Parts: sequence; structure tokens; C-alpha cells
Amino acid sequence: MTKSIIKTASLALILICGLSLSATAQQILIDKPVRAGELTLFPDLNNENIYYYIPDKARLATDANGRPQFSFLRYVENKRSGADQPEDREGDGGGIVHAVVSLSVTPEQLQEASRELKRLKPQAQVQGPVIYKSGRFGLVSSFKEANGAFTTKVLGLGVAPILDGGKAAVSIQLTKQGAKILWESFKTRTPDITFSFEMDLAGFRSPLRAEIEANFDQIYQHQSFGVGIASAYLAAEIKAAFDDLRRQGAIKVTQVGSDDKIEALITTAYNKLTDMMFNPSGGTGTPSLESLVGGGNSGAGLLDRASAMLARNREETRTENEAIRRENRENEENRRREEESRRAQTPGNQTTIATGNAAPGSQSTTTDQSTVASGNGATPPPAQGPMGYSRRPQNLGGEHANTAQPTDPPSGGSGTMPRQETATPSFAVIATYEMKSVRQRGVFKIDLNKYTADNLTLRFDENIGDLRSLMANNEHFREVSLDDPLFRQREIVATLDGLNAKDFDKFINFVTVHLRKQHASGEVTDDDERIDRANFNRQGNNFKLLYGWKGDRDRRRWSEYEYQTEWSFFGGHTVTGPWQKATAPAISLNPPYHRRTVELQADPDTIRAAEIRSITVKIYYELGGVEQVREATLNASKAQLSQAVEFVLPANEFNYQYEVVWQLKGNRTLTARRKTANGAVLFVDEPPSN
Repeated sequence: MTKSIIKTASLALILICGLSLSATAQQILIDKPVRAGELTLFPDLNNENIYYYIPDKARLATDANGRPQFSFLRYVENKRSGADQPEDREGDGGGIVHAVVSLSVTPEQLQEASRELKRLKPQAQVQGPVIYKSGRFGLVSSFKEANGAFTTKVLGLGVAPILDGGKAAVSIQLTKQGAKILWESFKTRTPDITFSFEMDLAGFRSPLRAEIEANFDQIYQHQSFGVGIASAYLAAEIKAAFDDLRRQGAIKVTQVGSDDKIEALITTAYNKLTDMMFNPSGGTGTPSLESLVGGGNSGAGLLDRASAMLARNREETRTENEAIRRENRENEENRRREEESRRAQTPGNQTTIATGNAAPGSQSTTTDQSTVASGNGATPPPAQGPMGYSRRPQNLGGEHANTAQPTDPPSGGSGTMPRQETATPSFAVIATYEMKSVRQRGVFKIDLNKYTADNLTLRFDENIGDLRSLMANNEHFREVSLDDPLFRQREIVATLDGLNAKDFDKFINFVTVHLRKQHASGEVTDDDERIDRANFNRQGNNFKLLYGWKGDRDRRRWSEYEYQTEWSFFGGHTVTGPWQKATAPAISLNPPYHRRTVELQADPDTIRAAEIRSITVKIYYELGGVEQVREATLNASKAQLSQAVEFVLPANEFNYQYEVVWQLKGNRTLTARRKTANGAVLFVDEPPSN
């Protein structure tokens, strides 16, 4: 590949990709959701009457003929036992599940939400869907352990659609036992398989009188981060390490006033630190196929680690809920005793008991102290607290979260509110990260008394639904025997990682993946698949390459093959990747670039002292030797002193340059010379003195 081709292709990529990045121009307040009908809405930062809805209705996608895009292949491979071994009554085998899912809302749901929003706020209107920053989804089911107990496991992972109506695919390889259980489960009305989504939403949080402080020298010494740069970290593992560091004092979250926002502050702090210390694996946070089954900093596969964390979280939740129930019973008993004692010590304090509940022959004494109704009176409804968005527990790390609303204290008691039980977590966060090669140093501080750019992870789940009517159709459910080598073939599923159909409108013509298999006989099988917008939509990001059996007596070697990708960008320019060896039944295709986000931060007190009106930041970066620029402005008059800037860089490149211009009172300006950086956060509130 010549240098000029790379240069021209990269230039074409960034020019067109600027269009796609404009979709992130939505500026929404992620801490002020509104529930309208079946939808959750978020307000616009700059216009309180504009709202955007969350596409959170998951379902199996359908093809052009209305058929569900789902298949379940169960296979068996006969095997012969050795002379010194007991007779085998079952062959080996397993299963492969493929599903295409869609996130969308119906016109009826949108109309209902618009009507409800108008009722709550007459001038408000629903502008359109929220565009997610990124997302992942997994398939979760229950499996039988060796001891006979059933446990919930994460079976497969995929990149979720980020646009309303978008599609995404996931393929799962099952063990023989897993395939058996799941096959039987599909014979029920509600099979035990669920889509669990984790969607990342970029936006702003309202100003809070709070400060985050983190000592990076202590953070990097934590045992979870000691294995270094090459390890893959689950988001849940990072969150657990940060929890431990907060208990040790290496991470501090300080708030002035009430602590009702403390959980949101902690999440914001963890998000900032994660952005500064880690990069999403593969640019999307979706694990590679190789890391799912083995590797990582614990030696176990990521699916096993996610499943183990889920089991641990559920056990901790059960233990915590038992303690909450005991505490509530004790508080209720203490409240009852205090009430009885108070009544006994108050002279003339009788209780009027409504007719019908009094015992026969008893005498009621009327006083002004209290009245207990017999069945008509009702305790006033509990006061509702601020609404938090989650169809399931939503918080970083998949840990349990108390999502219940506060209630009024029991009437006449000590005022102790009963604690609400914690919802049982259904999934462990499975975004994966790699530690950055350049480490942060010293103490990091950020003042949150301004509109602060942040991410919100939304979690929701949906059962796959009743598919019993499809089980007789071998296009969806199929059982095969792999006994005869002559008829054996192998399909390799290829999926685009981190892309959606809209990307083909903006910067990609097509992607071609080539497969090359050299057989034991010396013959070579070649196959290729071209992926463009038309077949991406039609096939739901599910493309198959094929080779057969040609004298391949060594079954292990038969699984080995090579593949190569070729990316064609707008303008007719091509980037061809190297041949890569693989054995996995699926290929994840990653584009030769990654999107980078840099957060601009300014301190309100510093801005006021320096009489700064606005700050304009230009970020410079190169693609193929051609310099590009992105610009953002922080507006002090609106307290908008935090903003995220997105741009693209070649894979494995993180350096960029920036320049800052300060607009001061009296139309004075100050400019800082261009500097080089690679961090995820830039502090731009210190103008030069001259």
C-alpha cells in the first residue's frame, strides 16, 4: 500500500466522518429525565422545551418478508472411545445461536409520549430520538453447573445499535449441555434467554456544589491495576477497584449540602477517571472473540469473569436485603413500642375507634388527640422523590443499586424511614478497556459547580419472546450430524464492529473480507464477502464465509484459516489490511481508525476572577499527513464550562495538539501557543499572564 493511498484515504475519511460526528451535537441534561407514557425523555441543555426520547424497546429484528432474523443450530459429532475407556453413549456436540436485534419505538408510543409531555408542560415538544454514544448487548441464560445447581451466565456479546430502528447481530457458540438446555427452553412460552443492553449516553449534568479529587500515584498501585497495559478490564472490575480506592481515600468525592446526589457524583467521578486511564478495547469497548473464552488479567475468559461477577453481585444483594428486612422489622417493633409508651404516658390520651372495629360492649372516648379509621381512611400516599431512569438497576459496574423512591416516615413513630430493598442485578457490565500506555501523575481535581459533560449508562433487558412456532422451520431451528467428513463444512460469521447502517451513508463505500484456507491436501479454498449498505441492512450485520473438508484428517488444523480486510472509503480510496491467522467461528471487523473524545474543563471561580467571557479551543490532529481541526467554545455566561470534543485518529494513535483563545472583558483576547497532548481531559481555565 503506498503512502499516497493511505494519505488520500485518510483525508476522505475525516472529511466525511465530520458529518457523522455532527450527530453527537445533541446537548442534553442527563440528570433531568422525564417519564411520558412508555418513553423516557431528556431535555435539551439550551432549550427547556425541547426533549429527546430514549429508543429502549428491544425486539428480534425481521427481514424484508417479516421473518425473525434468528437461527439456532444444534450439532452432534460422533466419537469413538478408547480400548481402555468405558463405552461412550453420547457424542460431542454443541450449538450456535445467531440473533439480530433492533432498538426502536412505535409511532403509537411516540404519539402517547408527546401527548403526555404536552399535558405536563404545554410548550414542550419531542424533537426526536437520543443518539447513543455507543452500546453493547449480551445474551443471558441459565445453565446447570456440575453440582446440579442452575446459574445465570453471559453467553454472548455484541455491539448494540445506536440509532432508533438500527440493527445489530450477535452469535453464540454453546457447549453440548448448554445447547440441550436452551433447546428445551425454547419449547416454552417464555424461553430463558434475555437480551441485556448497556447503552452509553453523552450529555451534561447540572451544576453541583461538589468536587472530585483523585491521587493517581495511589490509584495505579492498586492490585487490580498491577498487571499492566496489556490486560483487558471489564468495566465492572474497574468500578470495583475504584470502590476500594474510595474507601482507602485515594478517590474523594466531596459535596456541600445534602447527599441525595452522591451516587450520581460517584458515577461521574468514576467516568472521568476511566476516560483518563483507559481506552475502550477495539475502540468500542466490546471484547474481542479471543478474550471472551480466555486471557485477561485473571486468566479466565471475559464471559466467565462477567458471569462470576454477576453471581457475586446477586449473592451480595441477597445478603444485603436480608439485613434490610431484619433492620426494618426491628425499627417497626421499636416504633410500635415507642407509640405504646407515648400513649401510656399521656394523660387522657384515648383513641377513638370507628364503629365496627370496637369490641362488643366497649366504650369509645372522643378526644382531640388522634383518630384511627376503621377501613375507609387511608394513609396519605408516600411522597415521591426524584425520578431515576432504569428499567433494571442502572449503575456503573453492574453492582446492585437502590432505585426505590423515598417514602414518608411511619405516622406517630420515631421518624425512621423503612429502607427499601435493593433490586437484584440481572447483568454485569461487560464493556472492556485497555490501560493507556501513558500514565497520569499527581492529584487530579475537578469542580462540578458548572454544567459538566458526562456519560450515563442506561440498562434495560428484554426476553427473546415466544418462538415455538418457528421450531418446526429448519431455517430457524436445525439439528445436524457432523459424522461424515465428506459433507463437513465450516461457516465463518463476519460482523462489523462498532459500525451501523448510517456509517455507510457518511464515509464507507464497502468492506470486503477475504478468506483463505490451505487444506492438508495442499488445495486452497478462497472465499470473500463484500459488505455495503444494502446487504448490511438486509442481512443484519451477519455475513458468512465458507470452506469445506478436503483431506483434512487433523481436525484441529482444519479449524485454522486466514483472512484479510479491504476498506473502500468515499472517493474510491482503499486501505488493505494484512493477512491474519484465526481459528474462531466468527470474525470481528474493525475499521482502521478510532474515535477519540477529549473533555474540556474550566473552573467557575477561576473564570470569574480572570473576567473571562468565553474560551475557544481548537484541536489539531493528522490523518495520512493531512492536518485537521475541530473547534469548541465554552460559554461562561451560561455556566457551560465543560464540553466534549470528538474526532478520529488512526488506530493506535492518541496524540493531538490544541490551541486556546480566551475572550476577556472589554473585548480583550489572549492566546496560548499550540501544545501537544494525549489526555482525555483538558483544563483550559488558566490564560497566560501577558
